[in-house]
Amino acid sequence: MEEKNIAPPTHEEEIDIYEILFTLWKGRKRLIFAAIISAIIGAFVAFTSPVKYTAKCVIFPQVSSKTGGSLSSLASMAGLNLGGADLNGGLPPEVYSKILMSRPFIQDIMNTPISIEAESKKKIPLYEYYSDEKYQSFDIWKVAKKYTIGLPALIIGKEEEVTDEIDMSLTKYLEDSTSVIRVSRKEQEIYDAISSAIQYDYNTKEGLLNLSYIFPEPVAAAQICENLQRTLERYVVNYKVEKVRENLAQVERSFAKARIDFFRLQAEWANFQDSNRGLVTATARAQETRIRGDYDIAYAIYNELATQREQLQVQLKEQKPVLSVIDPVVVPLEKSAPRRGIILAGFLLLGVIVTAVWTIYETFIKNIFRSIKEGKAIVK
Repeated sequence: MEEKNIAPPTHEEEIDIYEILFTLWKGRKRLIFAAIISAIIGAFVAFTSPVKYTAKCVIFPQVSSKTGGSLSSLASMAGLNLGGADLNGGLPPEVYSKILMSRPFIQDIMNTPISIEAESKKKIPLYEYYSDEKYQSFDIWKVAKKYTIGLPALIIGKEEEVTDEIDMSLTKYLEDSTSVIRVSRKEQEIYDAISSAIQYDYNTKEGLLNLSYIFPEPVAAAQICENLQRTLERYVVNYKVEKVRENLAQVERSFAKARIDFFRLQAEWANFQDSNRGLVTATARAQETRIRGDYDIAYAIYNELATQREQLQVQLKEQKPVLSVIDPVVVPLEKSAPRRGIILAGFLLLGVIVTAVWTIYETFIKNIFRSIKEGKAIVK
């Protein structure tokens, strides 16, 4: 087998680590200056970013379970629907996120009374906190965003306020009595602020729902998070009651039909027995078997529907919460943002890396131009 001779890399192809380190050492003043500037910017960002606290709770939601079994299959064959009812009234886990982000739910959260430092003698609604600028802490980044990329929207918003004043109510319906919700730009901003502050995560392995709320003040954050848990529970219970009522209405309709069928077949079976005493013909026995079979099926369906009807009626009277609180809400002691040490270190590292890369790149470009000039001089 013929061996191939591999030529060693030339000096130009080698990566000269010493030359890179020497280039960085020559530009050390620039690196130090970049580190100082980056540290100043990082400190400015870290100490001007608004403080936030996160209040949390862990909930165990009751998941849905279908019932019915063999008798439901038997009923469906007979043309009846026992509902496949969710008699436990649970919700699929993915529905909880839809509830938490729905406008009616967030409207209820807007009315949460909170205690803030600016109003020590009274509680104010969460909606008032977000809508009144006197309660807002200064956020330089929000101001910068507002008057840069958000400037067109700000101008349009002011024009809309002048030409069309809208009441500050999230559920303000149109005058034609339709169900279309009309909101102002300010209301939409508050809705976005609250929805972005709501954090939720469903652990499919453990079956737990982690619910939290981010807010600038710890006590208010705990109050809002607790109301989140209670409001979610109320929505789920209301859904449960409505679901049971729908299932009960369906079972009632099926029960009424099954009752008529059962009494009809019961009367037919009794008439056949009275009219055919002593008959031993094969035709009579076959007819007797058919009528008796229809009667037994009708009786089983009628009996099962009566049982489900009683269960659902009891459930309407005895509704229980379907959310169990595993870890209740507590007032957070440590702030969740900003993480000043991480911000400062990140800006410092970023500034040094960018400056180092630029220094090496600049030297590399200069060497290329120097080589081009030397090549032209040799040609001449």
